[in-house]
Amino acid sequence: MLELFRASDKRIYAPPGLEPAILFPGYDGAAEWGGASADPAKGILYVNSNEMPWMLQMRVADKSIGDLPMGQGIYHKYCTTCHQADRNGLESSGFPSLVDLQLRKEKAEVRSIIREGKGMMTGFPDIPEPEIEALLRYLFEQEAQHSVAEEGPKSVTEQVPYIHTGYNKFLDSNGLPGIAPPWGTLHAIDLNSGEYLWTIPFGETPELLEKGIRGTGTENYGGAVITENGLLFIGATRDGYFRAFDRFTGRLLWEYKLPAAAFATPAMYQVNGKQYIAIACGGEKLGTEKGNQIIALALE
Repeated sequence: MLELFRASDKRIYAPPGLEPAILFPGYDGAAEWGGASADPAKGILYVNSNEMPWMLQMRVADKSIGDLPMGQGIYHKYCTTCHQADRNGLESSGFPSLVDLQLRKEKAEVRSIIREGKGMMTGFPDIPEPEIEALLRYLFEQEAQHSVAEEGPKSVTEQVPYIHTGYNKFLDSNGLPGIAPPWGTLHAIDLNSGEYLWTIPFGETPELLEKGIRGTGTENYGGAVITENGLLFIGATRDGYFRAFDRFTGRLLWEYKLPAAAFATPAMYQVNGKQYIAIACGGEKLGTEKGNQIIALALE
């Protein structure tokens, strides 16, 4: 890890190149897609963030792609950055394995995901239909071993000089971020002055918590909701807890272990004069167990 660190470009906004560069914040933030919550009256913004370094690197494009079977060539063009050339994916980064896909998915569902996207994956509505068909044949292991050249010219044979090596985190030998903690943080920011009112480590790293090491923070995806009387509710963390903080001080007031990690923003609502908060517990990202429940709690 130290050798990689020393060999890497560590400049802010380092451009991509053949030598590795460390990105910090990484590809998916600091601040996350789950969004921030705000107190418009006082001008306070509450936002959670990841403190995760990633690696940026290019490599010379493989000129033999044009000789691959058509579907495999299309896979190399569109899919290897996230799902890897061997289709094993990067589960820790949220990119699932596509090995034995035919045992887990129907073609129609996969076609829809390719076209429309799902979760972290963007859709590819502009891929021509013949290429979609060829890609599906490859993913479902139904592709005949004939080359693109035998099928005639297709867009998959168009080459660029360099391609991205993938979304790789800068991790140590234990699979933990290669920087000092905290690796996840929660902030209250005064928008009137730009000053931080408070900043705290957000979440715990399960592997270290088992050893009694606390306060490390952890990767998190999903935003918070706040209440007028001073509470901030948020799930989001890899450790799978739902938490309530004092939004004026950042002090942890309550936490509840969910059936699966909740990489989602809570919803707050009222029924018959009673206030509730609900959150989707889907898990699956960051190596967590998959879940399929929505948990709703009453606020007394």
